[in-house]
Amino acid sequence: MNVLGETMGGDIYLAPGTRVRLDSLVNDEGAVTTELGVVVHCWRDDEIGMFDCYVAFFGASFPQGKPEEKPYVLRYAATSLRVIA
Repeated sequence: MNVLGETMGGDIYLAPGTRVRLDSLVNDEGAVTTELGVVVHCWRDDEIGMFDCYVAFFGASFPQGKPEEKPYVLRYAATSLRVIA
């Protein structure tokens, strides 16, 4: 077990509250955009054979205090998320 949690075969459990970023390709030029979020829930999904997470995304930056807009929650495999130290 490490600071982030339990590891299984290169996959990692991300505890609720962990700050993460998701890097995505969004255009034909291959420009990478980053979205920042917080893990809401993470579980071992036997159907896909890895950890799966619900993440509340805030966009390009984390809000200071209460967010002005409600974050949107999406589901991603933990392996597609990068932990922000």
